[in-house]
Amino acid sequence: MKNAVIRRWAIVAAGIVLGLGAVGCGAEKGGGSTADHAQGSETATPTASAATRTPQRPAQRPLTQNQLEGAVVDKRDLPGSTISRLGAGADGFGDGTVSAVHEEDTHPKSCAPVGSAVSGASKYTPLGSVTRMVQNEGRISTMHLVSYRASDAVRVMEELRSALATCTSYTMTFPTDTAFERLRRTGDPHQGDEGVSFQLDVVSRDPAGDTDPYRSLQSVQVIRSGSTVAVFEAIDMDAYKLKKIPAVLVTAQMNVLKTGGHQQ
Repeated sequence: MKNAVIRRWAIVAAGIVLGLGAVGCGAEKGGGSTADHAQGSETATPTASAATRTPQRPAQRPLTQNQLEGAVVDKRDLPGSTISRLGAGADGFGDGTVSAVHEEDTHPKSCAPVGSAVSGASKYTPLGSVTRMVQNEGRISTMHLVSYRASDAVRVMEELRSALATCTSYTMTFPTDTAFERLRRTGDPHQGDEGVSFQLDVVSRDPAGDTDPYRSLQSVQVIRSGSTVAVFEAIDMDAYKLKKIPAVLVTAQMNVLKTGGHQQ
């Protein structure tokens, strides 16, 4: 039974989690940063969003890959939960492999910021990334932490919020043919410097073509803390029985990013 559940989850996640490595380790595909600085060297002023309050200026420099890996929640913060790495760099996905996403792989292109967010990415080149799967009491969530240059982190949120205002459904042809339907905004999280929440239906196809398309429901929260963008996702394997993202996971992770320390 356990293997069947994991396989079904893997089919749903094929176009979401595995897409991180499929765009290429460190390769920029479409878009990308407007500047080219060394890791951790940016202290740029964010651009104000016309659609929301002026974001707070990141107080610290962007986290490097090593710093980001040290800032992800672990058992000290979430006792009773199983926190697993999803792949490794050598496998083509995992920590440090998120790249800028090709906008043309999303149809319509105006939904690209949403499609990228669901994959834990954006059109801007990150400075570091971490991916985890969190299991607790039969609930499965995924989490991505992505470090950007300060100005890029603000733009990621601005463009996502703008896309969510008009996007209701879209398809992605890379890395697999996946349809995302009935996209709807939900109550935004009151965490970090700014955040958005939404839900959508995911119609996934097994990359091997061994099974019929599978429909699932997904909740997504995208929260910016300084120049780090955290993406939380909950996927339910039973169609039309949406599970919420555990509030304890979001709170614990945002506390670690804010304070720089773990619970003892």
